[in-house]
Amino acid sequence: MNAQTVNLDELNFLARRLDSFTEEEIEQFFAATEHENAQSLKDMINLTYNLDKFTLIKNVGDMTKVGRDYTLNTEGCVPADSRYDAKYAEIGRKLLASGRGVFTERGLLFVEDKPIEEVYDGKTFPGFAYQSFIVNVDVEYKGRYESLFLPESQLAIDKAVRRLGAESIDDCDLSSEYGNPNFSRFSVRFEEILNALAYELNTYDIDTEKLDAAMEMTDVKSSKNIITLIDHLDEFEWLNDISYGDYEGVGRFFVESDYYDEYEISDELCDFFDYAGFGAHMAEEKGGQFVSGGFIFCDVEDGLDSIMDKLEDESSSMTMGGM
Repeated sequence: MNAQTVNLDELNFLARRLDSFTEEEIEQFFAATEHENAQSLKDMINLTYNLDKFTLIKNVGDMTKVGRDYTLNTEGCVPADSRYDAKYAEIGRKLLASGRGVFTERGLLFVEDKPIEEVYDGKTFPGFAYQSFIVNVDVEYKGRYESLFLPESQLAIDKAVRRLGAESIDDCDLSSEYGNPNFSRFSVRFEEILNALAYELNTYDIDTEKLDAAMEMTDVKSSKNIITLIDHLDEFEWLNDISYGDYEGVGRFFVESDYYDEYEISDELCDFFDYAGFGAHMAEEKGGQFVSGGFIFCDVEDGLDSIMDKLEDESSSMTMGGM
């Protein structure tokens, strides 16, 4: 592979697949990779889903084990009862006598006469839960699918949406399943919370950019806290035309806004006024913050503290309010 063209998402996915393998499966995978001369990450990922095509025999001295290993790999299961040992010994002898074995540095490789199934198409990743999860969300866009196993980082979600070809997850159809038995008993409660959040978003004319800025400012993640922010969104002032660190722009907003006429200055002083210094002062006075896309502050008595007091604690790794 050319190191300059490596897809890091593919490399990461392959690493997660291999991390879930046993030592025997790792050996089997590398033997298959060498036999198929797999060069691309796409081909290697697909090989991880087709190991039943490749049986690696490392010890040819035990016919019963050879037969069992071959049957287990190609069919997926074998009975544990020793009454079948003679049967598997016969399978082992026939396999070794077939002449199909390919000698490799890792052992004798038997390759089944069937095509390799393309599970990964080079665009969207197949569903693979590489860590514990609470909710499995299938994301569909124009007939293509990705699976998310929540909780997941926002970056991972955004990448999945882009791989589907959608501009936003709002353009996709979502279906969820509480597949983790450790959390399935909470499924009704989760649905109630998500329904409540959906109701809030649908009932009110929400400025989603302003809500996103308020969420970044307060660092809230739970559904309950998001609903609280929606209820108090009018108490935030959102300046989305100010770049990060532009205290001059903040100062000019307060001076030029009709709402804050107490900060109005005469035209004669405009050329001499320290807008940046005044902006920095007002940012501290109002407890405002620069966030992604602008500047936000809470313009009520007691400032942001009055809102933060209404939010639940999210210090634990999981809250009933969200993930």
